[in-house]
Amino acid sequence: MGGISFLSPLFLIGAIAAAVPILLHLFHRKTEVVIDFPAVSLLKRAPVQQHRRRRLRELLLLALRVGALLLLALSFARPYLAGAAATSSMPLTVITVDTSMSMSAPGQMDRARDAASRAAAAAPSSHALALIGFGDTAAVIVEPTTDRSAIASAITQLNASASGTRFRTALARASEIIGTREGSVVVVTDLQQAGWEANDDGGLPDGINVEVISVPPPTGNLAVTSAERRDRRIVASIQNYANSEVTAPVRLFAAGKEIAKVDVTMAARGAADAELIGSLPAGGDAEVRVDDVSGYQPDNSRKVLLDPAPSVPIAIVVADPTGSTGGLYVERALKVAGNGREFSVDVRDGREVAKWTGAELSKIAAMFVLGTRTLDRNGREVIRNYLTRGGQVFVAAGPDVDPGTLADVLGTKLPFEGDPIRTAGATMIARDGRHPIFRPFLSPSGALGDVQVEQHRRLKDPADHTVLARFSGGDAALTEQAAGEGRLIVFTSDLDNAWSRFPLNPAFVPFAIETARYLTRSQSLARRSPEVAKAAESNPAATTVEEFTNAIERTTRAGVTEAQNAAREIEDRQRWWQIGLVIMLVALAGEALVGRRAT
Repeated sequence: MGGISFLSPLFLIGAIAAAVPILLHLFHRKTEVVIDFPAVSLLKRAPVQQHRRRRLRELLLLALRVGALLLLALSFARPYLAGAAATSSMPLTVITVDTSMSMSAPGQMDRARDAASRAAAAAPSSHALALIGFGDTAAVIVEPTTDRSAIASAITQLNASASGTRFRTALARASEIIGTREGSVVVVTDLQQAGWEANDDGGLPDGINVEVISVPPPTGNLAVTSAERRDRRIVASIQNYANSEVTAPVRLFAAGKEIAKVDVTMAARGAADAELIGSLPAGGDAEVRVDDVSGYQPDNSRKVLLDPAPSVPIAIVVADPTGSTGGLYVERALKVAGNGREFSVDVRDGREVAKWTGAELSKIAAMFVLGTRTLDRNGREVIRNYLTRGGQVFVAAGPDVDPGTLADVLGTKLPFEGDPIRTAGATMIARDGRHPIFRPFLSPSGALGDVQVEQHRRLKDPADHTVLARFSGGDAALTEQAAGEGRLIVFTSDLDNAWSRFPLNPAFVPFAIETARYLTRSQSLARRSPEVAKAAESNPAATTVEEFTNAIERTTRAGVTEAQNAAREIEDRQRWWQIGLVIMLVALAGEALVGRRAT
């Protein structure tokens, strides 16, 4: 696997030239002629060259000439030590182990570690090994190595986390490690169905063998799916994922003590509410726990904030000075979120934006810009600085927004084309229904399809934008992009019932709320209980090994080109050809010096 390799091995043919000085040396070699001298006294006075010294000089000249020619050929062949990259070129077995929350049932990770250890032991001795642990992300725990003890040691340290499952992410990471080499992938997982639901990209190259080792999921699982305070009691929802009825105790803890307990009976694949009444502290948080000895552990509890969470401040910038219509629909939609407590909404005329102080601006979690006509220069600068310094801005490009001034308002140019486009009632289609903004519309799936838009602006699809939704005609409807340190979302129609009936559609309220939540997610999470999204991960429903294997996307790889590029990078780092040329020049200089003395 190691040794010397060459980028241009055909130049090695030039090494044949080294035979020329050897042949000349052999051709000119002859036996000394014996000459009789009648006068010995004359011979003593002649400059006699010793035969042995002359022969050594000739051999040295021969070695220098042959060496120079060999070094020239080797240098042009561009040598490099393949041994320095032996591990990166030898066949590879990648062992990927599922460490998501769905592997947290008692005994599951023990079985997963045993399976991974057996896979490592069964890998061909000619293969290097790598270890990946995956959940929401895929982390390379051990880079490709021939040290199998390192793999074995790392496997023993694997543990389940509270993250979700993303199979495509794991496969993409394995494919990245394999690169152009030959090899195989071993996937140790519980085959959870939810692992394929994430809209990720990732597959394996053609020719890479996949072995799936299934770790059976639990037969059932209990999960605390929600918990909230209602006056003096806590109401929690418990989901049963088993195929039979289950009765389990639900407990409430606060300040480290159990303050309430109730037994809850849940139908097969059903849910039930638990009402927990006890002496709640004035502040802090409480925790609801369900006893579930056989299911996943991280979803057995959920925290409840006892302090009322402060509202998230949202600013709406409008063009209408009276405020009679500008921002009315967005304001009303946001005010129903969280029973009216989730957001505090401040609607401002564009001319008032310039009056915002730095302290007021720093408190704004997100800004909806619905009109720019009344923004003066100072107001535009305020919004631009807010966005580029990390603010979250939503722009509805309706009739009150001037595209010509948006570059000055936002600090980034939006490539609108021509005048607004009139349609016969275009509908909006989400490109990725799993994006947080569109999650409420997964069921019913046609909720967004009922939205009718009569007029919108045409926006190009530059590389720095992500198109979240399109109109039925193909034009971008909703885009997202980074702007400085902030984030910008653009809706190419309006939200004030001028160009569309969207604000009158039932889908408008959840759209506005989820958009605000998405823009303010960093601050909203800080105000909410520190929970993870466990709903999909709590369901132990699994696919089969055959279904898993068939779901893997196969890709084509340009192995030869990538391998050549990798070899060139190694050779560029080592640069042995330069050293060879230097030694060749030294040999030629030595040859010239020795040859001069010989004459």
